[in-house]
Amino acid sequence: MNKNLISKIRNYKIAITGSNGFIASHLIAYLKIIGVQKKSLLLINSKTTDYSLKNLIIKFSKIDLVIHLSSATGGIKYTKDNMATQLYTTMTKDLNVFQAAKICKVKKVLTLGNFHAYPSQLKKNINEEYLFNGLPAPTHLGIGWSKRNLAILSNVFSRNSKTKFIILYSANAYGPGDSLDLNYGHIIPSFIIKCLKNKNIKLFGGSNAIREFVYVKDLIFIILNSLIKIKESCHINVGSNEKIKIKDLIKLISQLTNFKKKVIFQNKIKDQSIRFADKERFNKVVNYKNKYNLESGLKETILWYKKKLKK
Repeated sequence: MNKNLISKIRNYKIAITGSNGFIASHLIAYLKIIGVQKKSLLLINSKTTDYSLKNLIIKFSKIDLVIHLSSATGGIKYTKDNMATQLYTTMTKDLNVFQAAKICKVKKVLTLGNFHAYPSQLKKNINEEYLFNGLPAPTHLGIGWSKRNLAILSNVFSRNSKTKFIILYSANAYGPGDSLDLNYGHIIPSFIIKCLKNKNIKLFGGSNAIREFVYVKDLIFIILNSLIKIKESCHINVGSNEKIKIKDLIKLISQLTNFKKKVIFQNKIKDQSIRFADKERFNKVVNYKNKYNLESGLKETILWYKKKLKK
């Protein structure tokens, strides 16, 4: 980040929800590196609050910016097994965070959606204007609808309010410090772990879906650049500008981990959807250039998992 943006960030008091999470851990580490003082950071998680409106109002009373990263997310199996819980937990937190921020006259709230908020039948790159053109995929209806709802919350809560609500619809993040849960983790961490265990692998989903992934170090730069540069409430797509079929992702990770066993696609979910976003709006407003491509990000991630699994 340039010195001007870093200087601006240092002048704010920032609250981060979900502060024990994967993305938040990288964000907090970077904020400390650039000189944000401990007294300027309020770290909020399930150990420090119950996310009730009353408690959040108390916590946001002297806060300038809120980065809301607390959500109920996981891989496709987690989503399938916990759809109602995902919907309830995520929407309850979102509503309370937005209402508390508005009451406390926080300057800006930034939070993350994901591409599952978009209609399932899209066969082209995702544009922000397509958000309400159909339902999310049945397999991700709970989390998809709760994340789509963020765009409505941004629109409604920003009315007659000084608080700006910024929604970043993001590709799935990956990187060092991601999940170690083989059952409920996203595809990249789960598959890396399975490859490093060097046994035959069965994959629950299909192989032809097209996805986009963003390296976590790029995502935190995207978050901070967006927080400072975006001046009005909006929802906007962010990611890596790389798309890949799941079968090609599996092949790449197999090569980078030197995996020699078999991969069996069970194809229990027939999915040929495209989840790659049009970022024209982001490029105009924020203009951040990603520093990592998929291969370089995966190499760093695999190295972290190798060290972690040896412990």
